[in-house]
Amino acid sequence: MDIETRIRYAERASELSSETEVDSIILNSDGNFACVYLENEKYFRQSISLNHKNLKLAIKLNDSMSLAHIYNHLGYIYQTFEIMNDSAYYYYNKSLRVYQKCKTLKRDKDKLSQAKIYGSIALMQRNEYDYIGGQSNIIRAINLTLAMPKTKESLDELYTLYNILGLISVGLEEYDEALNYYEKALSINDEFLVDYFVNTLHTKINIAELYRKRGDYDEALAVYNGLLKDITINDKDPASYGAILNNLAYTMFLAKHKEEYKIDSLFTKAYKIFNDLDLQYETSTAGNDMAEFYYETNQKAKALYYVECSYKTGLDIKEFKEVLRSLKMLSKLKEGDSGKAYLYEYIRLKDSFVDSERANRNKFARIQFETDQYIKETERLNTQNILISVIGGVLLLVLGLLYFIKVQRSKNKALRFSSEQEKANQEIYKLMLQQQTKQEEGRLQERHRIAEDLHDSVLGRLFGTRMAMGFLDLKGGKTTLNEYKSHIENLQDIEREVRDISHALKNDEKLSKTSLESIIEQHIDNQSVIGGFKYEIKKETPLNFELLSEGGRVEIYRIIQEAIQNIIKHAQSDYMLVSYALRDTVLEIKIIDHGIGFDAHKNYKGIGLKNIASRVAKLRGHYQITSNPNKGTELTINIPFKSV
Repeated sequence: MDIETRIRYAERASELSSETEVDSIILNSDGNFACVYLENEKYFRQSISLNHKNLKLAIKLNDSMSLAHIYNHLGYIYQTFEIMNDSAYYYYNKSLRVYQKCKTLKRDKDKLSQAKIYGSIALMQRNEYDYIGGQSNIIRAINLTLAMPKTKESLDELYTLYNILGLISVGLEEYDEALNYYEKALSINDEFLVDYFVNTLHTKINIAELYRKRGDYDEALAVYNGLLKDITINDKDPASYGAILNNLAYTMFLAKHKEEYKIDSLFTKAYKIFNDLDLQYETSTAGNDMAEFYYETNQKAKALYYVECSYKTGLDIKEFKEVLRSLKMLSKLKEGDSGKAYLYEYIRLKDSFVDSERANRNKFARIQFETDQYIKETERLNTQNILISVIGGVLLLVLGLLYFIKVQRSKNKALRFSSEQEKANQEIYKLMLQQQTKQEEGRLQERHRIAEDLHDSVLGRLFGTRMAMGFLDLKGGKTTLNEYKSHIENLQDIEREVRDISHALKNDEKLSKTSLESIIEQHIDNQSVIGGFKYEIKKETPLNFELLSEGGRVEIYRIIQEAIQNIIKHAQSDYMLVSYALRDTVLEIKIIDHGIGFDAHKNYKGIGLKNIASRVAKLRGHYQITSNPNKGTELTINIPFKSV
């Protein structure tokens, strides 16, 4: 996709990651976003801004690897876009320090990042003419890369590092060593075919320049002419093609070749290529080369034109080495005071340039020292913060322990109160049972007495009266005798009814419900008056509550009591049903009302429901509430009957 589309996607990803409010996700997403920005030169300032934001987040997360990557990116931006070499060196150096502190660093990718940083610092030092410092760092980079597995990326980096080391060695005028490093770079390219054409082309141009600098003009010309045999160079790499033409012309000039027309043609063609490509450094260098050639061939007007262009361009891009060359040539081309002024400016600038080189070498050392001092101070503050955190943690632990003890005592007190309350509930229930038992015994005794009186007294007397009347010798009409006989039969029916009533009163199987059922029914009856509702109690299957343990009966009574209380307080119901059923070994109790109901899917956890849940849990059972607004409520409780 085009860069604008990719930026839109990266920006949307950043927005979505921010919505998660997870710092690590935000850091990862914004890190990718910063890299996308960096792929186009016009967005490098946005990349700087985003990297600084990510830097704060990485520090907050104490994410060492992210810190190392961000410092590395910032160094790369400041170096690539030539914003400020001091800042580039500073961030590169900080990145290295973070990498070095990660003692568990194992990934080849991160080791390669370190090598690239050393290489970038070395290239900066070479450009600032700190050749010794650059040589030291480039060797570190090469050693790191050589220790890695041979991959396309590592070999490509090794090729680049050998080229930089060659450039530094040329700067130190160690030409043989430089040639050796260039040849090593070429051997990597020949063996592994890493970007073969471009790499080979650039290295051979560097080799030709080396030959020219040490005065081996024939070797340099041979290399340049050999490269020009490839007629596709201009299409593949026009900038390098222009450099070859210019360097060939300049080398022929230095070698004092007599083909002035050919040299002029090569220079002109190269200069046009650089102008068309807007390559300012190359234009400045080529202009100075051409000025020297035209001056020596007594074409001073042309020499003055090109040297003035180079002088202006050199000042614009702050390429002081080319500015010095331009000033020297201008002092020769200009006569009188004007020429002297250029000469004095040349001397002043050269002295300043020498001082600047020395200052740059000291600058890199100073930045490294300051970075180390900053890291040491950061470590000291971190240690201090850790100590404060430990002390704070200990204090929090002590306070937490004291709070835990206080809470535990409160819980123990609550448990004791709950236990005592439970005992009180059981005592109350026992008293209720005793009272109910006495009432039941009284009722049974009274029923037995009435049954006995009916059977022994009333029934006996009725029987005697009927028998006596049967022996009477009545005389009369047929109608009178029929009436007499009818009365005798009525007395016999009365005897049968009295006998049935007596037997029913004596039958214990048809006595009232068990004590728990009676207590529950009595409680429901009392509460129905308070709540203004009608009630119904159903026993769907035969069930003897007296088989339950005393504690189990207490819990069941309290559960039903709590459920009825909830109905009165919240349901606004005019009807309630309580049903019992024994399903296999599970006692099922249902309490249903026709009240206003509620949304059972919502988390209603009042004290009443909590009490019911607690009591059901004690009985190792479970409960379920089914309810909807305006449709009533059904509470179903299932309790293991045998294990209660």
